[in-house]
Formats: sequence, C-alpha cells, structure tokens
Amino acid sequence: MRHRTGRSTRVVSQTARGGSAAAGAGREARVGPAAEPATWQGGGMDDVVIRSSRPEDMTAVADLRWRWSVGEDGAVPTVTPDEYREAMSAFAAEHADSHRCVVAERDGEVLGMAWLAVHPRPPAPHRPRGRVTAELQTVYVHPDLRGGGVAGRLVTALLDLADELGAERTAVHSSVVGETLYRRLGFGDARLLLQRPPED
Repeated sequence: MRHRTGRSTRVVSQTARGGSAAAGAGREARVGPAAEPATWQGGGMDDVVIRSSRPEDMTAVADLRWRWSVGEDGAVPTVTPDEYREAMSAFAAEHADSHRCVVAERDGEVLGMAWLAVHPRPPAPHRPRGRVTAELQTVYVHPDLRGGGVAGRLVTALLDLADELGAERTAVHSSVVGETLYRRLGFGDARLLLQRPPED
C-alpha cells in the first residue's frame, strides 16, 4: 500500500542488507544544481550542521562510503582509496543535475551523507511538464554521530528538497536497520512496486 502524507507519496522497499544508518503534484519540477548550498537546522546534536554538499566535500563523502562498504560490510574493493575518491568526485560533477547530496558536518568534518536521485518522467495529460520521482540513496552516518537523530535530519532535508522539486513520490530501498526511521518519516509499503534482480 502506498502511504500518502502531507508530502508527496512515499514508498519503501526493504532488503536484508545492512550497513546503512539510516509537494504537491501540481507544481512544476525544477531539476538542476542548486545555486547556493542550503543548510538545515534543528533536531538533536546542535553542533551538527546539515547542508548541501560542495565539490570539495566529495573526498570525505567517498571516505564515508569506503568505511561503510569496506570497513563495515566487508566488501572487497577493486580500486585504491584515491581512485575511489576520484570516482566519487567525477560522479558528483557529472550528475549534478540529477543527484543531490547533503552532508552532516561537525567542527568542519563531514561525518554523514545522504543522496537524492531525481528521475524525470514522461509527460501526462494532466501534467505535461515537470514530472519527476525521487529516490533516497546512500544514507550513512559515522558511528561517532549515530543515535543522535542525524540520519533523520539528513533524510528530512532531502524530503524537503523532493517536495520543492514537485516529486510525485520518493522511494527508498531500506536496510533492516533503517526501516523504522523511514516509516517514522512517512514511508510505507507499496505492494505493486516490483523489482527485478540481475541474472546470475
């Protein structure tokens, strides 16, 4: 079942994979890089600032993802840390129109991240322009900040952005650990949201 709150429709699909910390349809979407990084205040840990990422943050963002995948989940990397940092920086630059990243910063150090992927949709008779959906991706908080509401603040910042863009729905492929957070923020099951895994 889809869950509709005061925001756009939100859906959640769940995977057993661990590791993650974890507006109205009548508006026309404005997809593109933000002119100025935004900041979001409020919530726990008052010394933590949630803001839009900057190009110079991508090294720290890459290090967080490396810690998550390699250090916590045991993934075997196929590149060096420096090569991965370069790949993350290149991805952020190449996909600035479609992928927005927010970070959690404390005392000048980036210790959390979350991404929003914005997907254009074909026009419909009732909405011939600006149809988009959104997907939360790569939500992660450093262990030093976990338990203080930082993940919720990161996700809320991206949900606000999805609303501003007029996303018809926002989806997330949740870990078991993150499911409670997402449901608290308005996500619900979508019975007919199907997915096909790659063939072996």
